[in-house]
Amino acid sequence: MNNAFTVFALLLWAAAAALLIWLPRIWRHGGAPETNEDWLRLRQRELAGEAEAAQLHEEAALRLLEDQVGETASEISLRPSYSMLTQLAGVAVVTLSAWLLYRLLGSWEDVKIAEQLGQIELSRPEDVSALIDRIAVRAEARPDNGDYALLLGEYYLSGNEPAEALRYYERLIEAGATAPEILGKAAQSEFLSSGRVLSRRARARAEQALVVDPMQATALATMGMAAFEEADYRQAIVYWQRLRDLEPPGSPGHDMLGQIIERARQELGEPLLEPVATAGVEVEISLGGDQPLPADAVLFVLARPEGAEAGMPIAVVRQTPSSWPLTVRLDDSASMAGQQISSFSAVSIEVQVSANGQPGRDNALAWSARPSVPVGFGDPVTIRLQAE
Repeated sequence: MNNAFTVFALLLWAAAAALLIWLPRIWRHGGAPETNEDWLRLRQRELAGEAEAAQLHEEAALRLLEDQVGETASEISLRPSYSMLTQLAGVAVVTLSAWLLYRLLGSWEDVKIAEQLGQIELSRPEDVSALIDRIAVRAEARPDNGDYALLLGEYYLSGNEPAEALRYYERLIEAGATAPEILGKAAQSEFLSSGRVLSRRARARAEQALVVDPMQATALATMGMAAFEEADYRQAIVYWQRLRDLEPPGSPGHDMLGQIIERARQELGEPLLEPVATAGVEVEISLGGDQPLPADAVLFVLARPEGAEAGMPIAVVRQTPSSWPLTVRLDDSASMAGQQISSFSAVSIEVQVSANGQPGRDNALAWSARPSVPVGFGDPVTIRLQAE
């Protein structure tokens, strides 16, 4: 990419320079030079109606006859007028203007950084560190560049430098970023950088992320860690169970979360047994219509207060269905934000199928809802999805 850009830029510069030097050499003046006769006509128009006009006419006519005696017609040939110094100055102005415009709209430094990012998988650790330092310098020169801020935030958070990461996530939020992932990582950066204490602002950001995406992994992890640090082990278990549902069974992440859930249960003094079923809602879900859904579609089953169609859910289950129809149970293990579905007598149930893994009707390929479903251990409620 670097070589192609250089060659293209040089070709454009050479073309501009050639036009500035060559065009003046082929320009021609389209008119003939002025003559005594032209001046005579001009003076006659100025003196029209005055006494001197007749005398002027006789004198000019005599002068024209004298000038024309022995004069042979010659072809008027005008050479183009140009100055090499002026042309070279024009080339310099064009070059400087192009450079200044490139500095404003983009720069060589951004091109080099993009090139190195494209080869980062092949880079050595010291080269990656040097590139991050280079990006940090460039991010200060262009604080409105969200890509640089996001990249640096990710790097510093994963590198156990949460204070530095928070600085860049703050920059993104101040610029208007409201994505659940950014809010969740800003909350986690602030939590870790403040000695694992969840401030009011960080908590609000994590909860806002979970309102938009109830399964936002970073926000769930942050709220779970904060609850554990506050000795609210039961609530920590709720968050971590939901986080574990995002991990494939048997994966390192799934096993690790299982271990910390067991630790939280030990702090509660609970025996490590299978969880006791609590009152909830069992939902049987089937597809309506003949059009199949994508194999990687994500299913969301949400419970809200009875009659509610929006707002934070009481409980959420997220899974990738392997076959239809299927049955999902919402109970206290799927509850969120400190709520318990078992404490409600009735709830609204909504089922969404998302192609991009994000909840919300705007992202749903198919959805359906039931405004009032009793909570307990009764028969399953049946919901038939209709494709959008």
